[in-house]
Amino acid sequence: MKSKKQKINNLFYAVFFLAGISLGITLIWPGLLKNENRKCFLKIIEDGSDGKVTIETILSIDPTSLVKINNAKNSYSKILRIGDYCFRK
Repeated sequence: MKSKKQKINNLFYAVFFLAGISLGITLIWPGLLKNENRKCFLKIIEDGSDGKVTIETILSIDPTSLVKINNAKNSYSKILRIGDYCFRK
């Protein structure tokens, strides 16, 4: 059975960890807090989730970012590239 002090320490570490992740993501992608940028990200993710991307979405992305997204090796890298495009404008 865990003591009360250990439970408080675990809670403190969890809050500290989550605050660090939130601050780190906000520093990496400063546009994350803007509603317009989040809509851009979600629009691209939703449109490409079925494997078919519309021409409107393709034309909304600049060519260099589109090539980087297309050349990404796995889906995690593609999401990072899309995040870079939408949140670092």
